[in-house]
Amino acid sequence: MGKYLSRLNKKTYWIFFAACVFLICIVLFIFNNQEPVKEYQFPLQTEDVESVLTEQSIEWYITDKGVVDESRNIYTLKNNENITMGIDAWVKDNHKIFSMSWFLPSNLTNDQVNDFFSNELSKHLELPGIFYGNKRKLDKELNEVLSYSLNENNYENGVYWDKRVGNDHLRIKISTNNYQNHVISLLVIPDEEYENYLKTSDNFWKEAASGENLEIIESTVAEINETAKEYAVPVNDMDTFSKHFVVSGRLEDIKENKKVPEPLINVKSNYLKPNKDKYMNARLVDETGSIDVFVEMTSLENKELNIKRSHNVVMLYNNEVIYVVRPGSLYSEE
Repeated sequence: MGKYLSRLNKKTYWIFFAACVFLICIVLFIFNNQEPVKEYQFPLQTEDVESVLTEQSIEWYITDKGVVDESRNIYTLKNNENITMGIDAWVKDNHKIFSMSWFLPSNLTNDQVNDFFSNELSKHLELPGIFYGNKRKLDKELNEVLSYSLNENNYENGVYWDKRVGNDHLRIKISTNNYQNHVISLLVIPDEEYENYLKTSDNFWKEAASGENLEIIESTVAEINETAKEYAVPVNDMDTFSKHFVVSGRLEDIKENKKVPEPLINVKSNYLKPNKDKYMNARLVDETGSIDVFVEMTSLENKELNIKRSHNVVMLYNNEVIYVVRPGSLYSEE
């Protein structure tokens, strides 16, 4: 009996060993026979753009090529419905940056708009991974944002998506302007360039606010708490009071938000990001105190948010005070 079990165990071992060798051979065969992924050099060349469009069966044509300098080319494309797409690819300090944008004119029918988001856009969202690289991770995140956009036509109310994808930051914005034009913008930028991008974005936001006579107040947590007390008076349910601050502090106790209050859901503001169901809860802390805040979607990780930054804070009041933070660039004495 013992000899029989010994022979059986040896037979099982050799079967297992042969199966492992077979699987290894299959994996090596697949790996060695995969076509190498082509890496596109930035700035993109016309023939590269046209070649990829053909391979992806995207029937758009280049109408213009703008050469900013030797490190940056911008392409404008259109389709037969006069929808415009922009492809912008450039190099900064040996790092690639990739941007795309779409402009859907207001004369499109609802069916044409829905068809673009449901069918055409999915093919276009293959392009960032092809041109920029990091394809598998970018494809996964872009499919997620597309799925969210299509769910109950979320894109009609606007979508803002800001996620870390490996070493890269992905930012997408879908909006409808006052002329009922749908506008989509997409940016992929490496971590090494992201803080500079945030600083530039903060400065642009301040300039835009100044142009609209919107006051941005350099403040502290204690000072905005005092401001909140001054304005904590009953208001008409249809009115929402707001003030805008920059507070140098850090975010702590960051966690997923379970419930968005009605005043925050309903408020309409060009200075608040849409899809508020993606906000997080946190505490904004500086040397003067702390307050509970809602944090807009960000690709910064918790450890990066724990560092002192110049955060943009919107204080809303509609029978309760609500603070919304858009994470800003690293704090600087300048």
